[in-house]
Amino acid sequence: MRILRLFYIFFSIRNTGIFNKLTPSFNPLLNTFVKVNDSEKKFRITLEHLGPVFIKLGQLLSTRTDLFDRSVTQELNKLTDSCAPVDFESIKETIETQLLSKAEKILTTIEDKPLASASLAQVHKFKFGGKDFVIKVQRPGLEDLVKRDLDALKLAARYSAFFLKHYPRIKPFELIEQYENVILQELDFRIEAANSNKTHENFKSSSYLEIPKIADDFTTRKILVMPFIDGIPVTNISSLIKYGINKKQLAEVGVRIFLKQVFEDNFFHADMHPGNIFAAKTDPENPHYIAVDYAICGSLTESNQILLAQMISSLVEQDFYTLAQLFIYAEWVDKKTKTEELEKVLRANCEQLLNQPLSKILFGELLLDLFDAMRPFNLFIDDDLLLLVKTLIHIEGMGRQIYPDLDFWGIASPFLHDWFKEKYSVKGLVKYLVSKKHILTYMIVKKIEETQDMYSEFYGEKS
Repeated sequence: MRILRLFYIFFSIRNTGIFNKLTPSFNPLLNTFVKVNDSEKKFRITLEHLGPVFIKLGQLLSTRTDLFDRSVTQELNKLTDSCAPVDFESIKETIETQLLSKAEKILTTIEDKPLASASLAQVHKFKFGGKDFVIKVQRPGLEDLVKRDLDALKLAARYSAFFLKHYPRIKPFELIEQYENVILQELDFRIEAANSNKTHENFKSSSYLEIPKIADDFTTRKILVMPFIDGIPVTNISSLIKYGINKKQLAEVGVRIFLKQVFEDNFFHADMHPGNIFAAKTDPENPHYIAVDYAICGSLTESNQILLAQMISSLVEQDFYTLAQLFIYAEWVDKKTKTEELEKVLRANCEQLLNQPLSKILFGELLLDLFDAMRPFNLFIDDDLLLLVKTLIHIEGMGRQIYPDLDFWGIASPFLHDWFKEKYSVKGLVKYLVSKKHILTYMIVKKIEETQDMYSEFYGEKS
């Protein structure tokens, strides 16, 4: 059964012609014998037809701008989760099975017609205590379907290494394992609830972002309940105008949310596409966002935080030599890469773009240009940074759609200057050591003591 499914998946994808773009030379097993037009689009449509596992896999691959041409990743960014709704009786059965005696509190007022129906779940509205709520219910039989297709993908990954020998840094089985971890977390709604609650805590003293409080008593692996959100979809510009929303302010708040999540909280909503982000109707002159669906969240290692901040600073200053050094040191490219060679390529790809007014430059698009330039140097980037780049592109794209003159750089530069100053001052270092409960303090003092002992022993001063 697994082999048959794998053959069906393989030939469905092969017939799109996508392998013609991904393999450096003709391979009769992978490549079609005739040219296929619009192979990227056909690839995306095929993934949608193959079902939720492949829709989610395509969304993950859309972040791999280090491995695939931009034409492929941009097309995969269009993958939609919209699906035909499941019969309500099946949804009702899941609610009853998951919530037991509490199910009746929902089922007495629930609307049969869903508000939304996606590849993993669908959402229904109901009333409780005189207020409107929504319930997110996992599609019946989904876990078995996911397990079947993951087994097929793992089998394919084991045999694909032979065809990827020209790409030694690509490890297909590790990519599938990473993907398995992502989708299994998405199938456990308790993880989404925990992510949402954590973000709620991070922003409880901020006016930038509102996160609906999850009803923990009604949360299970397959059920999630929260208040109904009456917000404006952020890309519905006519509605933003109708409600008198200050679009410039709204767009800038989006950038500040991104910077706070990445550099202050180190925990960011990694699925901030327009379907998950709304503008609040209250206080239109000082608008804020409402965000839902926290199934996918990301965080950075401290070294990647520093790398990202230094990268932005280097780009602003057009210091391509430092930029090349950063990428080699971080092992984004082959460690044997010569700094001068990479500097020359980065300058050729980015200098003309950076000579425009900073307010006109899309930082996300600039990063994609950088990745394209570095691909010949065996580019490979950490998963957390790729997730961040995808989030940045969404945020910046939405911001420019809301307010075309959004100046990302004008907001980011002073923020990062202050962040560096605070984080790496003596005060910032002490705060960091205290936050680690003195473990690092102990390690540093211990190392000093050991060094003193070695020094004393060497010079005959040890008693």
